[in-house]
Amino acid sequence: MTAHLKGLIPNTVTPMNEQGRPDATGIRNLTEFLINSGVGGLWVLGSAGEDVHVGLNDRIQVVKETVRAAAGRVPVIAGIGPSCLTDALWYAEALGQDQPDAYHSLPYDLKMDDATLVRHMTRLAEGLPRPLWLYHNPKRGKAISIPVARELREHPKIAGLKMGGYNLSELWSVMGLARDDFQVSGAGGGQMFPLLAMGATIHMTSDANCYPEIFLELWRLFDSGDLDAARAMQRRINALSAAIPRTGNGEYAAEEKYILSRRGVIQPHVNPSYRTLNSTEQSVLDKVLKDFGFPWA
Repeated sequence: MTAHLKGLIPNTVTPMNEQGRPDATGIRNLTEFLINSGVGGLWVLGSAGEDVHVGLNDRIQVVKETVRAAAGRVPVIAGIGPSCLTDALWYAEALGQDQPDAYHSLPYDLKMDDATLVRHMTRLAEGLPRPLWLYHNPKRGKAISIPVARELREHPKIAGLKMGGYNLSELWSVMGLARDDFQVSGAGGGQMFPLLAMGATIHMTSDANCYPEIFLELWRLFDSGDLDAARAMQRRINALSAAIPRTGNGEYAAEEKYILSRRGVIQPHVNPSYRTLNSTEQSVLDKVLKDFGFPWA
């Protein structure tokens, strides 16, 4: 398996037990559920995976369990997390034979200038045993500018850039950086259609943990040339997302885990800093899912 990606890539949630530690059974169940649904890969331990709330030893367990469960069927791209360079390389070494197909890194030091960012990412890429994906998420870390991405794509071990954010003009410019040896992916369930229209061959979203089938259907409609139906599906997805009650955790892990628990895939537990949905929110969400028409709701 190489780090070359294609198709729908869920930003996976991290299944946890009641103590907020990794749930090995849940990780295996989620991996099987997503692969059997037809996704093209797994983006593990990103912001949707409660990234900053998962310690190094727990990260190792999450990646090992995911890699073993995926068993080479789809690429696994694992997050480095908010680690210094030394810890990041120790983490990769500690994974031993259970290496992901690639790593991804979001630079958390907001004060770095671009030259320092390039130097950091270069050293990280050179030290990792697998290719590195850059991760642009300005709500969480330092932005990766187009000039920085253009410079870093020349490194033979830097495989691509995940571009978070909802500025379509900026996304359009970044999509132009893609080439055979450097992939670019947009993200977010609410903008899959416009990104496909820009020529995207990859799309990442955490919503796809819960109901990958509706995103795959949107993609099928787009590829078939039925653009009116694809647009209508995008509008339905956006309305669904807007109707879901939110916890205020800053990420939607609790909401997405609750939906997955309704599907019998994982438990709804989150890290100790987050809260789960209360009974009122659960009832509202149950109705939202039923009204959408999900047969399992």
